[in-house]
Amino acid sequence: MAKVAPYHTTSNENYPPTHRDVHHDHDDCKYGKDIKPWHRVSGTGNKPRCKECERLG
Repeated sequence: MAKVAPYHTTSNENYPPTHRDVHHDHDDCKYGKDIKPWHRVSGTGNKPRCKECERLG
């Protein structure tokens, strides 16, 4: 389990709000893991941090 560079998705039709309305920064985040690599965008996208990523540290 480790922190990674922040990423988010802009693909609204492929993911629920738990995935798309936040940014992720943990390699073990169950929501972040669901985002396909080709749907990932670097950075926070001015979105809040994912609750699961917060829980993981």
